[in-house]
Amino acid sequence: MPLLTTHPYHTLTSNHHRYPTYHQANQSSKLFTNRPAFLDHPYPTIPITCTELGPFGAYLDADHTQDGAGYFPALSWPSPSPETQEYLLVSEDPDAPYPESVIHGIYYGIPRVFTGLQHLDFEVDEESFREGGNLLRGGFWFGMNRRGTVYLPPAGERVKGLHRYFFELVALNESIGLGGEEMGELPTVEEIEGKVEGKVAAWGAWMGVTE
Repeated sequence: MPLLTTHPYHTLTSNHHRYPTYHQANQSSKLFTNRPAFLDHPYPTIPITCTELGPFGAYLDADHTQDGAGYFPALSWPSPSPETQEYLLVSEDPDAPYPESVIHGIYYGIPRVFTGLQHLDFEVDEESFREGGNLLRGGFWFGMNRRGTVYLPPAGERVKGLHRYFFELVALNESIGLGGEEMGELPTVEEIEGKVEGKVAAWGAWMGVTE
């Protein structure tokens, strides 16, 4: 699979966007895909698209923020490589004024046969919810975000300045061994990072922005 020619953490690809400031570019180090588990895979090689919003760097409309319905962007990617066993997806904002990224969503155990996700995939499975579990309708599980919810939509117009929201898909060559969890024991981003150590096969990202 070809290497993406533009490193997504250093530029915005749409001509109508301004380049991020040095401060924003420097905050790329906060991202999940810049953690030690990705030392052998420093660059994205899985192209991720979002036809409903546009190319990498597109603005998020009101329906995809807290100003509206707060939908999860519909993402698509190519068929998996033979070594891919499952996927992990992390949504985060590195531009928030905190030492770490704000985690908007963590999703694990995404089946290898998937080549995309829709908003409905992120609704809770009613039976699992009744039993205190964290299974989603798409057949995968969610971890702990900043609010302890399935997904934390971007704040929209209430946010000051340019904010980048990354949706990072990670192909794993081995299952991370997590199944359903009790709602009070959702895995954190740090726990997920430990689980993917030595299992990363490839990754890609799509980014939306608000300003």
